[in-house]
Amino acid sequence: MSYSKWSSQEEFKLKAAVDKYGNDWNAIRKNVFPERGAVCLKNKYYSRIHQNKAFDAPVQINTIQEQELNQNEADFLQEIRDLLSQIQ
Repeated sequence: MSYSKWSSQEEFKLKAAVDKYGNDWNAIRKNVFPERGAVCLKNKYYSRIHQNKAFDAPVQINTIQEQELNQNEADFLQEIRDLLSQIQ
């Protein structure tokens, strides 16, 4: 049984498992987290809810960051095109 620190990916995986299996912690352990105990899964899930930490917040942040990066990349490419057109 693992008592290691939870990664963000594992937390999202736990949320998806609860969405699929409900609060059947033994099913979640068996099918998704065989290395963790059922009580550990339950405690982790409810501690996240109790702390009011949204499971999807990092995904939203990453999506916003990706959009900003995509826009910055598009702006940069346009600047290069503009410079090339001035040279020709």
